Amino acid sequence: MDNFMNMTKDAGHTPELQRLTDLHAVFHDALNGKLILAPLNLEEPGKRILEAGTADGLWLRNVRSSLPSAASHQYFGSDIEAELFPAQPDGITYFQRSFNDPWPVNLKNTMDLVHLRGSLAGSSPNRPHDVIENLTTLVRPGGWVQLQEMNAFSTPENGPAMTDFARMVREAWTGIKVGDFANELKDMLEQAGLQNVQERRVLIEIGKTAKPEMRASSVNGVTSPIKPLSSIAKTVPSSFTEDQLDNMQARVREELENEGGKIEIIIAYGQRAQG
Repeated sequence: MDNFMNMTKDAGHTPELQRLTDLHAVFHDALNGKLILAPLNLEEPGKRILEAGTADGLWLRNVRSSLPSAASHQYFGSDIEAELFPAQPDGITYFQRSFNDPWPVNLKNTMDLVHLRGSLAGSSPNRPHDVIENLTTLVRPGGWVQLQEMNAFSTPENGPAMTDFARMVREAWTGIKVGDFANELKDMLEQAGLQNVQERRVLIEIGKTAKPEMRASSVNGVTSPIKPLSSIAKTVPSSFTEDQLDNMQARVREELENEGGKIEIIIAYGQRAQG
């Protein structure tokens, strides 16, 4: 994933944050504003919520703003790129950390919810399972881990460009040895020892077939990472030529704008055993 990280950094943080903002809007709409699916009692004060790979903390801020003002919780955001953190933390505690590394001892067994979204490919060269096991060390007994990823291995029916894009991502994830982690979220949470594990799958319209207010955001959110993903595909065995990989972003954008398409997100959550 070094290629992906380096290309997004070289492009500057503004495009990456815009991509994440656009995807967040699409997911927020598709989930009807319900960002936390795990049955955490947020009416009870004093919850501690951490998001790994938080970027600028948008998910945390939206969770906080969706709750009654009387709800008093603590929010933590970690990311390997501290430059993404907002200039004004606004009551959220941000700290630099790779989720591949062991978590600080003072944070272990202290969280009521740990959230990770769209980042598990970054576990390479480690396994996604290792990252999830690492996340479970943060939650206290009764706490929850919630994961969300886009499904690239059993995708909805789409046009040829989106179909090629999904195949490119499958080949990239296979090549960097993270595999079909989105479809394995539930199993990996159970293997990590969590209980009451649940999974939800949501189909989302993109581009022309999306709601009018979601069309531009959905296209940008899906197509912006294609160039850095293509750079990963160039480093592993691929069924595409270099020219085909270079043209992938333009093809997908044109197809989504003119015909539309679909993606599927998978959300899974599980609870650490009480006592």
